[in-house]
Amino acid sequence: MIVVFDSLTGQCQRFAEKLGVPCIDILEYEPMDEDIFLVTRSWDFGKVTEETKAFLEHEAAKVVGVAVGGNRNWGTNFGAAGDKIHDEYNIELVLKFEGSGFTKDVEIVQQWLESYKGRTK
Repeated sequence: MIVVFDSLTGQCQRFAEKLGVPCIDILEYEPMDEDIFLVTRSWDFGKVTEETKAFLEHEAAKVVGVAVGGNRNWGTNFGAAGDKIHDEYNIELVLKFEGSGFTKDVEIVQQWLESYKGRTK
């Protein structure tokens, strides 16, 4: 399992690094035969970033789950990119988190990653 993150301000990168799993920036990812957990962000009122769209175009079949960073000030658009990724690619939306995530957010994803081991997509 590898965590691939899409981070503009460093928030998603910091969240990904807290998970205790090898992680890499979405722009540096080289295709490999390994399950992927995606940490991405919403932008422009809940849209999926162009970087994440391009990544999913080629790697969606390997992505087993996604966590999306955002700001609750956006109301119903908070983390909406995660809903769109789930709907379009049938990838499990594990969590929407604010900022670089709270301890509980990290624990939720760590527990999900642990429970995923051995499961098939």
